[in-house]
Amino acid sequence: MIQYNDAAAALEFLVDTDEEYARAKTLYDALSEQRKSIAAIEYGKLQGSAAEKTQQALASQPYQAHLQAIRDAQLEFELVRNQRLTKQAIIEMWRSVNSARQKGNI
Repeated sequence: MIQYNDAAAALEFLVDTDEEYARAKTLYDALSEQRKSIAAIEYGKLQGSAAEKTQQALASQPYQAHLQAIRDAQLEFELVRNQRLTKQAIIEMWRSVNSARQKGNI
């Protein structure tokens, strides 16, 4: 059974991770937006037809490194987001149990 202390700890976790969540989301979004810029920079360095340059730019080490940075940022964001969702579910469960207790249903 979820106790008051569980709900209080969950709420404290949410308060403590507000900034971490915002930073993780912002980094992920920013890196995602920069993806096309990185490809364009690499494209501009290359010689050949447009199709060749596009393929080489997308296969370039800087572009691939950027994609890895996006994956890493997304992983960090999703981990924090999922932890926060779990804590929100704990709080909601406590609220439901507490309400049912007050009504004499438990």
